[in-house]
Amino acid sequence: MKLWPHPKSSKPRRPRWRYRFTFFQRQFVSHLIIALLILLLLGAGATYYLKVKTFQSKEDELKAASNAIVRLLRQTGDHTGELTNYRTILISRKISFVVLDKSGDVILKDTRMITQPYRGLAFITVLKQHMYSDTKHYFLVEKETDPVMVWPRTFKMDGADTFLFVISPVEGVTETIHTINRTILYASGLIFMLAILFSLIASRNLSRGVKSLRLATQRIAEGDYTVRTRVRRSDELGDLSNDFNSMAEQLESTSRRLEEYDMLRRQFILDVTHELRTPLTSIRGIIEGLKSNLVSEPQERYKYYSIIEKETFRLIRLINELLDMEKIQSGLITLHPMLHNVRELFEVVNESLEVLVQEKNLGILIECPPDLHIYGDYDRLIQILINLLKNAIQFTEYGTIQLSATENDDFTIVSIQDSGQGMSSDELAKIWERFYKVDPSRTKDRSETGLGLPIVKNLVTAHHGKIEASSVPGIGTVFTFYFPKMKAIESSDRTDS
Repeated sequence: MKLWPHPKSSKPRRPRWRYRFTFFQRQFVSHLIIALLILLLLGAGATYYLKVKTFQSKEDELKAASNAIVRLLRQTGDHTGELTNYRTILISRKISFVVLDKSGDVILKDTRMITQPYRGLAFITVLKQHMYSDTKHYFLVEKETDPVMVWPRTFKMDGADTFLFVISPVEGVTETIHTINRTILYASGLIFMLAILFSLIASRNLSRGVKSLRLATQRIAEGDYTVRTRVRRSDELGDLSNDFNSMAEQLESTSRRLEEYDMLRRQFILDVTHELRTPLTSIRGIIEGLKSNLVSEPQERYKYYSIIEKETFRLIRLINELLDMEKIQSGLITLHPMLHNVRELFEVVNESLEVLVQEKNLGILIECPPDLHIYGDYDRLIQILINLLKNAIQFTEYGTIQLSATENDDFTIVSIQDSGQGMSSDELAKIWERFYKVDPSRTKDRSETGLGLPIVKNLVTAHHGKIEASSVPGIGTVFTFYFPKMKAIESSDRTDS
């Protein structure tokens, strides 16, 4: 017969109930447990130490009494006189004594300060058992009543071994120890109450800081990056609060930049859409007119063909700028640096943009030593200068644009200065961002895409150079870039390798 395994129950298991301790409760209980353990250890240690010291003090008292009794017995063989007077002192201290000879017979005894059970023969028998023991410490004898402490002493009297036992009830010592224990207990209770108060304050303070961080974290998770914690502490929790605030500041800054980038991206899409739609619409309308033979005169047809060509170049330039920006940021461009005469570069750029300059009746002033050279890729140098000069032409309504260059030991320095409308400090801080336009209203009749200056900065950086701009509203703007000389680049390459 085949046995099948019993199928497992399909009933869901009920979750076990567990009490959820809060951070405050954990801290509070932990502090109390630590305080209680410390109090127990200190209390036990103090009780043991004081008990030992109390018995040690009693032992020293019995030892001193035995020394005095031995001295008096040796001086007064008849056991009278000074010994009788000393007995009065022993009575005040509740001390008794018994003297035995070597046979165990009682020579002298005074047991008035001990209770009845310790006055009989049985107690003497116990003392006889310690006559020849090697111990040099006290011993305790316990009967029905309170125990007694006995200090044994062996000495010579009349040439024979004599045994002295000094006896004192432990009742006083026990009462002293009980009093000490009660004092320690009361003190421990008071300290424990203070520990509860301190633990409550400390735990609440810690819990308040953790709660503040928790609430701030929840608000951060909800997208509120302006929240900050107000925990002011000098420990690790304070460091955590400072780190959290730094993180929140970074998140807020990043979120703000993302919002600005998203806004610029949307604006750029609108701009690109407009830039693409306008020429394409124009080209489409002209082509439809030409196909329908609405334009029959050769001169008119040539005019519309020129418009198509112009709009096509405009589209190509826009697409090329987008591709250039992507290649530069991806590190896909290849530079072929060589030495080039700066004045010749200025002349080429001036000739390329001569039509734009004449349209606005502007002047171009070139100030450059004829033998000054710059080390860089020719095509990219022309692209940098054209973008900067076109930017200056675009924002200058009248006056002169100055192209100047100089050098020092490490750099070739090129500046383009215009007399245009200038920029504010806020605008100046954003000109290197993609898609940013200082004057968005000009996009209606200009082909500006907001990519020219970012392309310029990336190209200058690719040449190991740097570029900076300064502007005064109503006065004009100056763009200055620094290209390292060939020897400086070669030295830097050797250092990197």
